[in-house]
Amino acid sequence: MQAVLDALLPHPAYLSNLWWDILAHNQPQEDWFPWLPYERNLMRFAFLFPEAREQLVNWRTDWAVPFLAQIRYAIATHPNSRELIRLRDDVLAGNEEARELWAAHHAMAHPDGDVRRFRLPYHQGEEVRVQIMAFAPLRNQDLRAVVLLRV
Repeated sequence: MQAVLDALLPHPAYLSNLWWDILAHNQPQEDWFPWLPYERNLMRFAFLFPEAREQLVNWRTDWAVPFLAQIRYAIATHPNSRELIRLRDDVLAGNEEARELWAAHHAMAHPDGDVRRFRLPYHQGEEVRVQIMAFAPLRNQDLRAVVLLRV
């Protein structure tokens, strides 16, 4: 999968597991997301690190609500996953706003096709719009590959 991610240059791309640990990524992903060296879990970064609110434009509506909906869907489809339950509990324990949003009971499978915005700290705070392209390798559909295409 690393070869596939590298072939997607210049677009940032990553591979994550069922509970959003980033298992592999290409260089543009690291250039856009300087948090990767200290937090390998996308959801924990989004909810437990204050800089996420700056980097993920429209954090509450465009990121937090859909991310929580994805966590809820993942738990519904994998109810015995201790890692997913731990992720949910960590996010809700560490973020008061997430607890409030969780009560809305939204669920969604994936962000494939969504258009969202990022603010890039390593690029003088440049704001970019991307379309999220998500897919799963057939050999393990609990993995997800995500490519961020500038639009």
